[in-house]
Amino acid sequence: MPRKMTTTQLELFPDIRSTTATQTPLWQSLPDDTRQTLTRLMARLMAEHAGAAEGGNDHEA
Repeated sequence: MPRKMTTTQLELFPDIRSTTATQTPLWQSLPDDTRQTLTRLMARLMAEHAGAAEGGNDHEA
């Protein structure tokens, strides 16, 4: 017998449409060191995700 969900996703995040969204800054307006740091972090995140998808583990012990 399928399990019946008692909580919906919308109940977990009530009234999210009523909050004002923060404007995302333009990439070009960010300082150079911030863009470099974000680029390195995104590359690392994607590499770790690819390793996890392949069943590998790139983390040091």
